[in-house]
Amino acid sequence: MKTFYSAEDIENLADRGQREIRVDENVVLTDMAKQTANILGIRITEKSSGSSPANFTPAAPQPPGKNRAFSGKPKGCQRRPSNKSAAGPGPSTGQSSQVVDKLVEKIKRIKGN
Repeated sequence: MKTFYSAEDIENLADRGQREIRVDENVVLTDMAKQTANILGIRITEKSSGSSPANFTPAAPQPPGKNRAFSGKPKGCQRRPSNKSAAGPGPSTGQSSQVVDKLVEKIKRIKGN
């Protein structure tokens, strides 16, 4: 069975001080996980078939309200808690996604991209 790792898993790995991820045919890193590893200076090495899977497991999710900023993310872009009642009042995910897209587009125009 394949194991998939996300950018959040990579952030948690970096928080624990690991600087290398070993992957094989049973371990898949998302594109964002690869980018996050690159940003955080975590080396990705590939193991040959027949070897054991990556030497880490995803960390447990952080409790709601404990958003930490890491240098690769602009402040305010951290994920909301998955529990809607813990997230409190506010726009739905679709609405906030549209707002974020508009803000990103305006920033790109300001920067000339």
